[in-house]
Amino acid sequence: GISSGLDLMAAAEGGGKAGPPIGGDPLAQLNDELRDTGVADADSPWLPLESNPEVFTTFAHSVGCPVEWAWVDVMGLDSELLAMVPQPCAAVILLFPCTDAIYTARWHEAEKIRATGAGAAVTPAFHLTQVAEFGNACGTIASVHALINGAVAFGGFADTADGAAAPLAAYRDSTADQAPVERGKALLHAPGLKATSDLSAQHVAAQTECPSRDGPDLDHHFVAFSPIIHPTTGNVHVVELDGTKDTPVDHGNIKGQTFLTAVAAVIREHYVAVEPDSIEFSMMALCK
Repeated sequence: GISSGLDLMAAAEGGGKAGPPIGGDPLAQLNDELRDTGVADADSPWLPLESNPEVFTTFAHSVGCPVEWAWVDVMGLDSELLAMVPQPCAAVILLFPCTDAIYTARWHEAEKIRATGAGAAVTPAFHLTQVAEFGNACGTIASVHALINGAVAFGGFADTADGAAAPLAAYRDSTADQAPVERGKALLHAPGLKATSDLSAQHVAAQTECPSRDGPDLDHHFVAFSPIIHPTTGNVHVVELDGTKDTPVDHGNIKGQTFLTAVAAVIREHYVAVEPDSIEFSMMALCK
């Protein structure tokens, strides 16, 4: 339940153990590097996508997601608000604040995975690393994770008008045998994807709601959640995909819930419970 996230905070504050090295989190390091080098501005290699469903939908359709599917806002985690979201749902993207408490929870999660392997995804999820050369492109990385891993749920990518493979399908297939870091570097030069991302970032719907990384120290980061079929049980699992984590994180079988409801429970426990007073969270779902 929600207490798990709070337990992580308590463990960091006491128990006689040294606290986690906040600055050692790859996400914290990336945020600091982007601020210090000035990469995170309008002249960076990839422009930022803000937390706006219309902007994310423009990108999704441009790279091959069927037009029947679109990103929509999820207004809250309560059952009544979740019931307002169209079904089916193929992916979820969360925007969260990069606070010390969040970094602490991420550190404990990473330590647990390294020590026991518990939580490391054994499912065949497509995962790529967010390399610093992207600039402020965590929204694009989350979109790529969500769309590639959600493709089974929405029926696959649509070919282009001239019959060619969709840009994201072509990227996925060309990097299928590569390691996450290699996939991240390949995305930097994937034909058509950077231009598509930049056009989406400049969409008329953009309202600069997502703070830039060269602004205040309170940074934000996008993470994706996808429904992945477990290779041995055939059950649907909630898998978290973050370009600043070493591995996809398997949050377990949805156990008869809808995918959206299961993701909401994960977000409540691992993010909102860690920063219960924050209003800096934003959530979108890819729905038909």
